[in-house]
Amino acid sequence: MVPLFKSHYSVGKSILTLKSSTPLSSRDDSQPDSIVDIALDHGLKEVFLVEDNMSGLLEAYTNLSEHGINLNFGLRLTVCEDINGKSPESILTEHKIIIFAPNEKCYRQLIKINDIATKQGFYHVPRIDLKHLREAYENCRELIFCIPFYDSFIHANVLQNKKCVPEFGNINPIFMLEDNDLPFDDIIAEKVIEYNLNDTPKDLIRVKTCYYKNRKDFDAYMTFRAINKRTSLEKPNLDHMCSDEFSFESWKEKQEA
Repeated sequence: MVPLFKSHYSVGKSILTLKSSTPLSSRDDSQPDSIVDIALDHGLKEVFLVEDNMSGLLEAYTNLSEHGINLNFGLRLTVCEDINGKSPESILTEHKIIIFAPNEKCYRQLIKINDIATKQGFYHVPRIDLKHLREAYENCRELIFCIPFYDSFIHANVLQNKKCVPEFGNINPIFMLEDNDLPFDDIIAEKVIEYNLNDTPKDLIRVKTCYYKNRKDFDAYMTFRAINKRTSLEKPNLDHMCSDEFSFESWKEKQEA
């Protein structure tokens, strides 16, 4: 099972930082927890970091490399049917994808993808379509495309009544499976497995999303999310936030079980 970290660079989504490990870093209870410290304290040789933008890449690479930890950087993007279609109807075709860049060539291609999403495809949020992703894959076959467990086209169709019909073409994405004790986790997992049985077989990988270090940090995380969304703890209006399992502690326990 792979721990998928997200940092404070994905604004409002995580309370983990990328701060370099020092005697006064996140080991001080007054400081936010650092992904770098977590990796060092638990002997992680590589870190999988999934962000909603490219902003944290340099700090992540610099601080992890300083300790000989390999960075696997993934960009989580909204995919729509056509980036030129900017209407309320086009929102019904939106879903998420994660693109990992394992080398410098892929990183440069990822920048181009991000530029297209933020400039040409922007409609409320940066968006890309599969036509452009297939072209990017032709230019860089080392790019790794992953379908996240939450907010994927399967999740969107089953739970949000969307109309996502992705045509991956030459892309053979990896599908992620996750369990955070949410009431609909089994439903999504069943549909992911069913899709892969009916379609061309795809790779499946089990992951655990980590927004905070320990379960006890859940209240702090929820407070942070509510502040960013300008809501309250009594009524935060946050999707998928009825579980405290989005923690590194939870991943560690499942690994040791």
